[in-house]
Amino acid sequence: MAISHELRRQQRELLDQLDELEEAAAELTALLENTVEGDDEEFDDRHERLAWLHRQHAGVLVVLGETERALLAFDE
Repeated sequence: MAISHELRRQQRELLDQLDELEEAAAELTALLENTVEGDDEEFDDRHERLAWLHRQHAGVLVVLGETERALLAFDE
């Protein structure tokens, strides 16, 4: 039973991380849309940060999927 509770806790934490990453990506996307054309270095930095956020988001989705599969297997 402790394993099930731990998996559910991990699932909640991952969902919270997803929310935070999605919020940060949305804010950064808005900043990128408003970047002045002559500010290439700032644009590049923000674009790199957005790419990093997308990679983090993908990683969290993978771990969340594995956690959900473990929960399903445990419940059977």
